[in-house]
Parts: sequence; C-alpha cells; structure tokens
Amino acid sequence: MPVDAGVIPRAVQQIVDTLENQNAEYSMKVTFLELYNEEITDLLAPEDISRPLDDKQKKPLALMEDGKGGVLVRGLEEEVVYSANEIYNLLERGSAKRRTAETLLNKQSR
Repeated sequence: MPVDAGVIPRAVQQIVDTLENQNAEYSMKVTFLELYNEEITDLLAPEDISRPLDDKQKKPLALMEDGKGGVLVRGLEEEVVYSANEIYNLLERGSAKRRTAETLLNKQSR
C-alpha cells in the first residue's frame, strides 16, 4: 500500500487482513455514494447509455431510518466483493463519476 494512501484504502486493507489472519471465508457488499448539494448520487449505478439523463430526470435517492437507530439509503447499487483489490477497483470506478472538482486534500488522500 502506498505511504500516502487515504483512510478508506487503509481501513479496507485492515479489515481484509484481519479476516485473512483468522482464515475466515468472507464476502462483503460495497456501496459508494456521493452527497453533493444535499443530493445523493449512487456512484456504482450503471450508466444508461441509450438515453442521457439530466440530473432532474434521475430518480432521487433518499435517506431512511432502518428501525435500529441507523440510517440507510434505499436503492443503492450493491456489489459483492471477495478481496481488497475488488474494492479498490470499485472505488476507482465510482470516483470517476464524482461531480466535485478534485481539491488539493482529495489529491493527497488516495
């Protein structure tokens, strides 16, 4: 892992290392969202290239309570993964869909 790796890659690596050290069989579900201008965007949702959608035509995602005191976003795309590299690939794919311009802080935290 690069010395300048960010919090998410380090957390992913720690989780996977812990599971592998326990010789556990595991899979994880990954979602990736962006909250920008009070709007939630699913960064793993497939693109529909047959018809371009502007932001007003997209179905909005909403925050909901899960009944256990937590919060969830219903309708997010979930990907099942079995390794840290699969998660890193999803992060890279989702990051390409982000709407915000890269800041100096984001650039340093990869």
